Amino acid sequence: MSIINQSAIAKKLNVSRATVSKALKDADDISVEMKKRVWDMAEEMNYIPHYHARRLHFQETKTIGVIVPDVSNSFFSFVIDGIMDIARLSGYHIILTVSREKADTEKDNILTLLSMRVDGILLAVSRETKDTQIFDKIKRSNIPLVFFDRAVDYSGFSSVGIDDRGAARRLIDFVVRCGYQRIAHLGGSLLTDIGRNRRDGYLDSLKRHQIPVREEWIIEGGFTRTDGYRCFMKLYQTDSMPEVVFSANDQNALGAYDAMKELGILFPEKIGVVAFGHHEFAKIITPSMTIINVNPYNLGKKAMEIMLQRIKGEDMHEQKIFIPAEIEIGESIRIPEHVAIN
Repeated sequence: MSIINQSAIAKKLNVSRATVSKALKDADDISVEMKKRVWDMAEEMNYIPHYHARRLHFQETKTIGVIVPDVSNSFFSFVIDGIMDIARLSGYHIILTVSREKADTEKDNILTLLSMRVDGILLAVSRETKDTQIFDKIKRSNIPLVFFDRAVDYSGFSSVGIDDRGAARRLIDFVVRCGYQRIAHLGGSLLTDIGRNRRDGYLDSLKRHQIPVREEWIIEGGFTRTDGYRCFMKLYQTDSMPEVVFSANDQNALGAYDAMKELGILFPEKIGVVAFGHHEFAKIITPSMTIINVNPYNLGKKAMEIMLQRIKGEDMHEQKIFIPAEIEIGESIRIPEHVAIN
């Protein structure tokens, strides 16, 4: 593909590149006639301005790099919608990349975005991410970074998420109030902060209610539908089954649904399911799912708002922001009429 630049237009018109550049910028020292000649030739040659070159002249590109682990997960689709809505209102464009839960791919994405001179990076880390050296490079580059949903323990960057440990504790407290005692956990990756915190909240609630911990019912897996299926099948191999499973997220829970259907296990009649999730997804599956609603759209909006503060230099101190998360009732567990949500 042939890219037409200003020099090519100048050659066609037998004028200097500086004249073409000024004409395209509507400079006062270029005649109306010359501006028309330049614009007509630019249209004829299908000239497309170099977006980044123009922006870099003003020390900005008006672009934000976004890195998500998985675009097949509808949770991240809603996060991206929230980010894009705030970005658009503020005159910014989004460059979306996907790590596919691979630390190496995530690092490559970061380096690519830095080379593109983005004004900031929004990142939900992969489940493999352990090495923080790449974040040293971002800090040295003076590029703002904001973690969303998933973060690593790294000083100097803000994060936006929910109180995963507290939310897990509240969800399991609710399950216990519904009369369940035998509760298993199909966990996310313990390499991620959300995987660890959601497991710890589950353990906190069991301890509070003096329910014995059964290690064989705590199965580390991941955040995909396949992970949930695999984890439930492993749970099925234990000596006895729980009354309810608590999944690290709704995709993991959907995999548990798949496994139970394959095994002929009725749910919620035999085994109930609760999970971290979001409203739009929880209501369209059958049976509808009881969740702690993470509200990904609001999470994305807040992450982009914090990014804009960083870019403008309005608030440069490190923040750890939690957005509200509430229990939403579905059909995936039995709930006695007298039990209140909170």
